[in-house]
Amino acid sequence: MAFGIGYGIALYTESFFREIIQDVFKWSTSDKIRFVGKNMYIFSDKTYYIMLGVIPLILTLENLNKKPAEYIKNVIICLLIFGISLIGISAIDANIKVVECTACDDGIKKLHWNGINYGLIIGTSAIISIIPSLIRIIKRIKKASVQHDI
Repeated sequence: MAFGIGYGIALYTESFFREIIQDVFKWSTSDKIRFVGKNMYIFSDKTYYIMLGVIPLILTLENLNKKPAEYIKNVIICLLIFGISLIGISAIDANIKVVECTACDDGIKKLHWNGINYGLIIGTSAIISIIPSLIRIIKRIKKASVQHDI
């Protein structure tokens, strides 16, 4: 069920994340990126949908026997890490695209709306955001294994 909720969220937030990434591309390069062409898309990369489905699944598994306050704290931490990594990865990618441009007019890179790999950026951000939860799950499994062996 948690995977389905995350997958559903992914379907409804796709255009929202695309706009955020485009804004970060413009902002982080001081408007040295201009988007050209039509802003059309059908569906994002499968990585995007799968990773946004996996996040709530892992968060649920990690917080099964915890109090609601601790669950909410872990969700907030995950969302903060996701947001920070989304902005960071987008800014790095945008600046790399500007630096790579050797034939740009006045240093302004013209980039097609679909010239950004949104699925990779969001998927990588999702993976980074879930790492603390995965570490806690692994520690809990190791602790249970050690206690079981004794």
